[in-house]
Amino acid sequence: MSPADPAEEHPTDKSQPLWKRIFRVVLPIVLLVGCWFAFQTSGDDLRAMHQRLGWIASVVTVPLHAVIAAAPVPSDVIVIANGGLYPYPFAVLLGWLGWFLGSTLEFLTIRLLTGVESAEDARQKMPTWLSRWPAGSPWFLVLGRQIPGVGAHLTAGVAAAGGVSLKRYLLWTAVAIVPGALLLSAIGAHLLSSA
Repeated sequence: MSPADPAEEHPTDKSQPLWKRIFRVVLPIVLLVGCWFAFQTSGDDLRAMHQRLGWIASVVTVPLHAVIAAAPVPSDVIVIANGGLYPYPFAVLLGWLGWFLGSTLEFLTIRLLTGVESAEDARQKMPTWLSRWPAGSPWFLVLGRQIPGVGAHLTAGVAAAGGVSLKRYLLWTAVAIVPGALLLSAIGAHLLSSA
């Protein structure tokens, strides 16, 4: 009985494609910058940007919203501000798009960092109790996202580490984002229009 070669158990960075090695360094930095920017941004800043740029501001706020939504900080202020700055259907679309892109970024980041490629791979790498979690269940992906503050991050983390396919995750995330985008855009339309 010979001991296993430690190099076989833990693949080195050299065995991974260059883009994965770059993303493992760049994505956490982007998320940290998003966190920093979230604490620097207020609704007044978004209103000033909208007044300065007009409709072009949405091209800036959607990627900003996506990065902030992927970081572990609330991005609700952007959806609320969009609700007061744009017509309601467009504000809902912007909020939905920002959250959807952010969830995709977060899912892919976690998938990259954990190295999980499939549900079978997840069962081998994850603790037994976590691998039993219904990560791919539509009920979990939709209802779990509705938990205030942590739902989006919880569902993205468990789904990515649990080996849920990207297609399944994106489908149910797209559905799960709709109620929040409708509600917060309506709140923003009411609050910012009455101010």
